[in-house]
Parts: sequence; C-alpha cells; structure tokens
Amino acid sequence: MLKELIEYIKEYEGDNELGDYLDTRYVRLTDQHYDQIASAMSEGELGLKNSSKCPAQRFFLHFNETILFVNKQTQNSSAVYDIEMVQNEGESEDSVELLFASFSIDDDYTPSLKKRVSSGKTEDENQQQLAMLSVIPILKGFMVAITD
Repeated sequence: MLKELIEYIKEYEGDNELGDYLDTRYVRLTDQHYDQIASAMSEGELGLKNSSKCPAQRFFLHFNETILFVNKQTQNSSAVYDIEMVQNEGESEDSVELLFASFSIDDDYTPSLKKRVSSGKTEDENQQQLAMLSVIPILKGFMVAITD
C-alpha cells in the first residue's frame, strides 16, 4: 500500500519533490498502540492541543489497513497539514481494493476533502468523506501524543 500511496502523491502532487522528504518518519501503530491511543482519546487522558503545536513536519502513519502521509508543507492558507491517504477496503486479507483520499486539517483537526479526478471506489466522494472522518480520531490522538 505504501508504494501505491507514493504513486498517488506523485500523480496528484506533481510539484512535490518526494526526494526532499527522505527524512520522513514511518510509524506503524500496532493494534495495542492503536487501542491505547483510542482509549486515551475517548477517556480524555490526552489533553487537546492544536495541530500547529505538533513538532512533526511530515510522517507516514500506518495503522490497520490505512496509511496516511501527513505533511506540514501546505499551499492552503487555512490548513496546517495536508494529508494523503490510502485505505484497503477489501473484504478479506487477500482482497485489495484501495481507496485514496486527499484532505487537509486546520488547527482544530477539522478535515477538508480535496477534489481529485480519480477512478473506481475513489471516485465516490461520500466514500472518501467517510474514510477521511474515520481516521481523524486516531490521527488527532497520535499528533496530540507526540506534541510536547
């Protein structure tokens, strides 16, 4: 999935030189880490901090069947981070049906879907919206957790 996400980024963010991002961290959340973050968020153990306070410039965040490329270098003046997402929507482990979405988040982690010309399941904006909204809690929890 990572390879497909990089190809998607190259196609739709052509002016982005991915070679400039060789210092990008790749973080894979285990099921236990995912559960800890989700639990801490739902129980209010992580105090909310604005996304602009997060020290990370860019990172790949991989959890469950989702990989996010989170990048602080954004052209959108109302956004703090741009995010490119790939999610496997396949019914089984052997089934691969990739859904791509591009969105940005503001300082309060409010997402805004970017319009992209795409095909297949990715064409359905409702599917993209649902996928985007489903990853925001764990993304927010992770970013708050790594913020000083």
